[in-house]
Amino acid sequence: MTTKTTPKSALKDDVRTLLRYGKANARTGEYIARVMGFKNDRVVRLALRELIADGVPIISLVEPPYGSYIADNPEELIEYLVKLRHRAVEILGRYKDLKIAAKKILDPHQMGLL
Repeated sequence: MTTKTTPKSALKDDVRTLLRYGKANARTGEYIARVMGFKNDRVVRLALRELIADGVPIISLVEPPYGSYIADNPEELIEYLVKLRHRAVEILGRYKDLKIAAKKILDPHQMGLL
């Protein structure tokens, strides 16, 4: 297993090896980090993002069973993509509303930074 000094590609390979197929086999980032010898899951989250960018269809659940897994079938992937799009729209809506509320507190120069 990798250590803190292991190259990034080896970290990704190890995270990929620890992932399983299917929702029933989801593994938390904390679990993967612990197996790899890390105190927190930050490096695991970064590796998951890179693996997804590399084309691995990884699903991350924010509801039980918590954790990440590789999509086992098209239905799992479609369901996740729909949920992910919904979350993105919700976050953008919250951003828009908070930006409007920020006008009450921030000066025009600060607003220009947003």
